[in-house]
Amino acid sequence: MGPSEAPATVEQIAAAMAALGLYDGENTPEEHAAEAARLSGEDAYRVRMVNALLGVVQAEAAMADAVRIDPDAHVAAWEEQLKAAGAGPDDPVRRVEFLRWQVLRAGTPVREMATNHEAGPIPLAAAHTATALHLLLGVIAASQDAVAQGDVETLAAQADQLQAAREALSAAVDNTELLLNMLKSVGL
Repeated sequence: MGPSEAPATVEQIAAAMAALGLYDGENTPEEHAAEAARLSGEDAYRVRMVNALLGVVQAEAAMADAVRIDPDAHVAAWEEQLKAAGAGPDDPVRRVEFLRWQVLRAGTPVREMATNHEAGPIPLAAAHTATALHLLLGVIAASQDAVAQGDVETLAAQADQLQAAREALSAAVDNTELLLNMLKSVGL
């Protein structure tokens, strides 16, 4: 979808899922209205449908990525995903913001995992790393051309985000060290 296009309707999303064999409803306005009411509104229902479709497509992409092909062919395929999302190389800020969104989505379940103290320090290290990457991508998006242009003011405005990213990375290293020290203490 391009940036100026209207979002897909739930009927279109359901049709795409049906084409993949993953939707067996009637795909009628009444059916969708009832489901939207059950999920506390049309927006909540549409978000759920879009994410279900995204999950299906991501599972297909993961299977496709498992096929052994030339590494350059994989990179070209991954570039197609970015282009299809409107995040091609011609718009670096949009590209970084899209990558930032992907990191946020990928990092959220990791952060949830890290809330379980029994999981140990490595999920926590991974959660801190995901947070740092999300923050750093935000800095890149906000100051894309500032370094090349010598725009100190724009760079200075990112100091808090850079500090937060540094703290998250430091916490990730600390948690990694914790497990390494535990392994060392038992002779491994």
